[in-house]
Amino acid sequence: MEAQASITTYFTELEQMLHAISQAHVQNILSLLEDAYHHGHRIFIMGNGGSAATASHFALDLAKNTIVPQAPRLKAISLTDHVPLITAWSNDTAYEHIFEEQLANMIEPGDVVIGISASGNSLNVINALNVAKKSRAATIGLLGAKGGLIKTIVDAYVLAPGQNIEQEEDAHMILAHLMTRHMREVVRSYAQQLALAGTN
Repeated sequence: MEAQASITTYFTELEQMLHAISQAHVQNILSLLEDAYHHGHRIFIMGNGGSAATASHFALDLAKNTIVPQAPRLKAISLTDHVPLITAWSNDTAYEHIFEEQLANMIEPGDVVIGISASGNSLNVINALNVAKKSRAATIGLLGAKGGLIKTIVDAYVLAPGQNIEQEEDAHMILAHLMTRHMREVVRSYAQQLALAGTN
């Protein structure tokens, strides 16, 4: 395939995928994030491979790019970044426990746990989501075209109906940026409410 044709095809398929994403499903996720923020709960994010990088990027954006003066900060934590702890659990037990064991130390009712998985079948993500559900935390999946097992166990999910994993991962990053921008406006609105009430 010629380079120009390759570029055009990829961009066209990406555009079609973005139009196919369920906005209602995205809204369900945003509602859970808003609720967590307004009640001071934390947001934990995880994934493997490229999704691990997206989890780190997403947590960074939520923690830093939503800051508004005179408003409480949003609490976001990536479970993909503590390499010594990840290798310890992987070495001493099994890789499938690397997220659930981290989460078990910190999870509280009302927190939100986001699993990013193109296949929707990553066992370590599934195990952590199950820990979250037992702890009465809200669960979210950013998933690929089919959704996998994760689709059946989370409280809210959005599918990225791409034709390949690259496009699905593109969608997850776009969704992370969309959610970050939305939450920044939520924090800004709350700061304005506090100012009007004279409480900040």
